[in-house]
Amino acid sequence: QVLTIAPIAATTSRTGLTVQAELDSGEYPTGIRVSDDEIAALPITRHRFHGDWNYTLHHQRPTDTATTTSAQDEAQADGPARLTRRSLQDPELTGMTRRQLNELIDVLTPAMEIQREQVLRTRRGHERLVAPGTGAKPKLNSADRILATVLHLRKLATIDLLGQLFNTTAMTISRAAKDVRPLLEAHEVHIPASTARFRTPTDIARFLDLDKNKIKPTC
Repeated sequence: QVLTIAPIAATTSRTGLTVQAELDSGEYPTGIRVSDDEIAALPITRHRFHGDWNYTLHHQRPTDTATTTSAQDEAQADGPARLTRRSLQDPELTGMTRRQLNELIDVLTPAMEIQREQVLRTRRGHERLVAPGTGAKPKLNSADRILATVLHLRKLATIDLLGQLFNTTAMTISRAAKDVRPLLEAHEVHIPASTARFRTPTDIARFLDLDKNKIKPTC
């Protein structure tokens, strides 16, 4: 333990700041787990760089618990309404410019239509007998399926949260990703994972609002 602390204590930053490290010999209870719901209820602001572990936990006095909880419930209720499709297309979430996303949708949509017809033909066992456009409509259009897949591959949120954002089920999002991923690979499109992680729509809304007045990168 001493050997572990010594190198930390010897650290000096580029600006000349030194580090003081001491061994805490106190005893603390182990085996305590914090649920996802408890984490989601905390007044946390996640930062753009590695938001999964780089975040600010805001102070909350015990007497403010009821007020804060009420405010959080209200914010969460407003969260999904604020997150429009345009919000979900934000370069901070997709990792690409809006123009690049639109071009990707234009390229993949025809291939997705062909893919869908092939699946339907296989189910029917014969060629289409009625004109295209009739029959049951997909729960998500091609643009939404591509956007949902991009966000899924970015690892920004769980499948359940993406389903909530697109007003559909986690199964629909999973199927969309399963269909779109081969098309992305066929077009040699690589979607890098983000360092940000979100648990609720409110987390995403706050993340985008934080950068509203900043100059954003082009991707």
